[in-house]
Amino acid sequence: MELEPGIHQLTFGRQSSAGIAAPNAFLVCGTDASLLLDTGWDDEADHQARLAYIRDVGAPPLVELVMMHRHPDHAGGALRLHRDTGAPMSCHPLDLDAIEQTQLRGQAKVARLLRGGETMDLGGVTLQVLHTPGHTPGCLAVYVPERGALFTTDTVLGGSTTAIGDNGDLVQYLQSLDTLRGIGARTIYPGHGELVADPDSYIGALIEHRRHREEQLLNELAQGTRTVTQIAGVLYRDLIPPRRRALADGQVRSGLRKLIGEGKVRAVEDGYALA
Repeated sequence: MELEPGIHQLTFGRQSSAGIAAPNAFLVCGTDASLLLDTGWDDEADHQARLAYIRDVGAPPLVELVMMHRHPDHAGGALRLHRDTGAPMSCHPLDLDAIEQTQLRGQAKVARLLRGGETMDLGGVTLQVLHTPGHTPGCLAVYVPERGALFTTDTVLGGSTTAIGDNGDLVQYLQSLDTLRGIGARTIYPGHGELVADPDSYIGALIEHRRHREEQLLNELAQGTRTVTQIAGVLYRDLIPPRRRALADGQVRSGLRKLIGEGKVRAVEDGYALA
């Protein structure tokens, strides 16, 4: 659906196995060209729905498919779209190998590497690329200054917090949140969920949430040595259903990595302890 002139949300497909809402892709149109930010799942029905939407909306020529990070619900649909539209693909170099080997299955190549700092003019609409690592090493965001529109993929989600898995980095993630907050965007268009109408306060709440989780983690370790599963069982006891327990463990591990790097926590034989 068209959310504002020239910005279309394409949300097709299933929830993730952890119950996260179906992924959002965004078609951004200027007077001369259009560009797709993220490409959804690798699924034929989803693919045909995306193609039909792009055709029926009368978008200008599709000039690029930007895979804003490596995960399959955002980069998985790129190969089908590339083959059927001819549009070249782009991503950050730190996610390149994972995308080409896993999502593109070695059957196509990314045409352009985006490191952050690039601008793209679609005709009256300018896209500014930002490198926002943390969720993955090569996570990107895109800002459209004419609209105050910020596209965050999974760095900022609508209505939930972001998972920082084993290929993510919590320190970098918090730095990326600071970067995005400093832009002064009017609206955030997230990788999952509904748009965010008050980016400054919303991102501030995400940062505070992470600080609170860190305090909880340290308080738990103050009681004695704990394993990841034990910590997650306390911090997420009433919040995480069984199908998302692996995500909870991952969140705890990301927090522990940060605290180990800061010298506040140490790994011991049977778990983790305060340093």
